[in-house]
Amino acid sequence: MKRAIIIILLLIVSGSPFFEAIGAEQSPESKGSGKKYVLIVVGVNKDLKERLAKDRAVADLSRFFMDNAGIIPERLIVLVDSKSTARKGSGISTAGNLKEQMDRFAASVNPEDRFVFYYIGQANVVSETLRLNLPGPDITHEQLAEWINTVKVSSMLIVLDCPGAGLAVKAVAGKGRIVIGASTADQHYSTKFSQYFVPALVDEDSDTDADGRISLLEAFTSACRGVDDFYRVQSLLTTETPVLEDNADGIASRQPWKYEQNRKDGLAASRFFLSGK
Repeated sequence: MKRAIIIILLLIVSGSPFFEAIGAEQSPESKGSGKKYVLIVVGVNKDLKERLAKDRAVADLSRFFMDNAGIIPERLIVLVDSKSTARKGSGISTAGNLKEQMDRFAASVNPEDRFVFYYIGQANVVSETLRLNLPGPDITHEQLAEWINTVKVSSMLIVLDCPGAGLAVKAVAGKGRIVIGASTADQHYSTKFSQYFVPALVDEDSDTDADGRISLLEAFTSACRGVDDFYRVQSLLTTETPVLEDNADGIASRQPWKYEQNRKDGLAASRFFLSGK
């Protein structure tokens, strides 16, 4: 018995890795069973004021993923327009570069990992097809869905902050995926969703259930209020209605926070947390 006690004391004094591991605080990424990968894509925008607002949102979003979600730089890729103020350290968001990064993620991820795809920029609808406006050739939502399907992970978040985003929901939806669109299929004007969604990810007021964490659903709900307030205060016609889909039926909901009543989308988003803290 005395011998065992002496051995334990020696281990403690010598700084045994075993005891260090017990007391060590894990990094946000190490708490989950898998790794986290993020791809942010910024489309073209000819309006200077809008482009600057979206660039600020992208910069804030990138900081959130690194500082709050624990994403290491090697797994956070940002592609932007050549005129973007967020270009430092980022690639250009051409269709070719986007496809290349998708291929890279597809080759790197494991089934237990999480992947986030976030598009912010302009888009237009042609013959019931959503076209994401990138430097050079656009890509369609069918192409995007095809590329996303190559990334085989059990958990995925897809955010499309662009006009007509709802048109792409069915194509990119699937098991283990949450899809957020800044607008419905028939809303074709510029969107402001990220300007409210990104701050909501760290705003304590978003934590409506007061559990100390902000779920994706809580951030989405807060962003919806912000968007509605903007149009109301400005006395403008509402031209964007954010939608969310998380039950793999391809039909997005405008009020997922009512999932307990409507028994539709919202449950998975209420259990999805981007922040690792």
